[in-house]
Amino acid sequence: MYDLVYVYEFEGDLREVISPLKEDEAFIGIWKEANYSFLFFKKDKKDLLRCFLPPFRSETVLRHEDWEAGNPLDFLRVGQITVHPPWKIPPEKEGISLSIDPGMAFGSGSHASTRGCLVLLEKLFRRHVPQTVLDLGTGTGILSIASLKMGARVAFSLDYNNLAIDAAKRNRGLNGLEERMHLWMGDATDFLHIDADLLIANLYFQVLDQLTDQDVFYSKRYYLLSGLLGHEGFQIQQKLMGKLTLLDSYQENFWFSLLFADPVDRRPSPAAAEKHS
Repeated sequence: MYDLVYVYEFEGDLREVISPLKEDEAFIGIWKEANYSFLFFKKDKKDLLRCFLPPFRSETVLRHEDWEAGNPLDFLRVGQITVHPPWKIPPEKEGISLSIDPGMAFGSGSHASTRGCLVLLEKLFRRHVPQTVLDLGTGTGILSIASLKMGARVAFSLDYNNLAIDAAKRNRGLNGLEERMHLWMGDATDFLHIDADLLIANLYFQVLDQLTDQDVFYSKRYYLLSGLLGHEGFQIQQKLMGKLTLLDSYQENFWFSLLFADPVDRRPSPAAAEKHS
């Protein structure tokens, strides 16, 4: 459970030297940004840090709910899906339960873009169950976990931020999905070639704009795009017109989530596959 979060700023890349700190129960994660590393803890850990690391540049103490845009971690219900932190157990056993400890990564479900993705995912899975999912910008892993719990066979989940990868790995374990959810750290453009029925990209407009410039992007059956603010949603719709079919959309507080399908099933038919075998 989170109350206050303690953030320590260091110069340099500490990812390879913090193994002893990861064993501490108060450790949340590390965020590498440019030439600086930020360590996150649930408690004051100045004394511990002085034992293992050079002096830190700054210490910041904040409420976790301020990091979550003022929203405390609680139950979130979207149709049949209930998202909850691991220390709060849903009172009902019905539906699909997602245990999500966001740490300091994006994807607790409280943001309109994540909530929109959950709404559209549930609608899609009610009528068709994509077997393979490619989740670009997975954050806490919430959308991959939701897809797997609704029936997908496997998810390939990617993020550029090591803090997000740590959170997604933790949540993968909380939901018992170690064998079906594969995590990678890297740039989204380097993973577009992965074969998948559904591509999820809850990212910034600039990144989505770059991804949709790539020919290999248009090799999936379904596309869930989010993280689009105001006119950005319209711009993406205009750009994809004639290439993909808009199946559904969700809007909340000027944030847009869009669900597309490829009108042409590009996968080989059984007859064609047999012919080339």
